[in-house]
Amino acid sequence: AAENLFNKFEGKERRSAEETFAESIAERENFDTPEKVIKLYDLSLSDLQKRYPNIVEFMTALGQEKSAVTARTAKFNGEIDRLRLLYQQGMAEMKGIQPYPDANSTLRFTYGNVRGYSPREAVTYSPFTTLRGMIEKDSGEIPFDVPQKLIDLQRTKDFGRFGVGDTVPVNFLATTDIIGGNSGSPIMNAFGEQVGIVFDGNYEGLGNDLFYNEAVGRTIAVDIRYVLFVTEKFGGAGWILGEMNIKGRTPVKARSAAAE
Repeated sequence: AAENLFNKFEGKERRSAEETFAESIAERENFDTPEKVIKLYDLSLSDLQKRYPNIVEFMTALGQEKSAVTARTAKFNGEIDRLRLLYQQGMAEMKGIQPYPDANSTLRFTYGNVRGYSPREAVTYSPFTTLRGMIEKDSGEIPFDVPQKLIDLQRTKDFGRFGVGDTVPVNFLATTDIIGGNSGSPIMNAFGEQVGIVFDGNYEGLGNDLFYNEAVGRTIAVDIRYVLFVTEKFGGAGWILGEMNIKGRTPVKARSAAAE
């Protein structure tokens, strides 16, 4: 679809042409409300082609490309289903083990530890990020546009019961093996207490569906303390926390001794 409009440009000229085209739709035509978009349905095809020739050409080509991609995807998925079975059989014979059963549509558990990683030389990711670190990245532009209220809460250290030292934990990394669709899954500690919520996997773990590498495969989770902190201090919805059974921080050794 894009090639029909931009194939005569290269490099920076092409990017400039693409940006100009996008701006002509988003800004000049000003399709910024549902009402303006709905009005397009009152026009006939000939009227649309006269008033918005570039848009109609682009959308027509895009529809054709989408159909082609759908067909290629269906063919690819069919091959993957066939080859996955052969791959599992080969792995089972090579290693002398039985593959995991298909757990689709069932309740699944994975386990691991909170741990950072080093994807390459001189690059190391610590297991935790913090509100202080998030503010250090603040540029005023999405995705690093931190709301002023969060900045003020960090400056005054108004963390409530969820602060650790001079800040609040935000995210953490774990060696748990997840797949696409795990976003929103709870992460629990050894005592069955929820300590985080899964929302993504790292770049180096993209191949986990085929082969899990504990050295670099990581789950990215939001720390439950940050969720509660934002709910209470930033969102002003402390009453929600009143409906929950929230336990304070207790050293693991102390809890282990109490359990004994």
